Amino acid sequence: MNAYEIEQVEKQVKGDYRLPLGYQAWADIEHKAREQRARASAQAFTKFFAGVLAKVTGFAQQVRSTAADCTNARLRHDH
Repeated sequence: MNAYEIEQVEKQVKGDYRLPLGYQAWADIEHKAREQRARASAQAFTKFFAGVLAKVTGFAQQVRSTAADCTNARLRHDH
């Protein structure tokens, strides 16, 4: 190859990289983006409900503890 041919090949290679993506490439990108979004949504959903469950469990334990304290106080009450 001479210098002119090499230059033409380099221009063609550079031009190929600037061409828009084909349908299949866009479909792959879209599919990966949807998977990542679904995964992130599931993680957020899981974290949210894990926090809610922890709050409810803590509240229930506090109610049980208060009820037990009240019961003990009534049983120890001397008249």
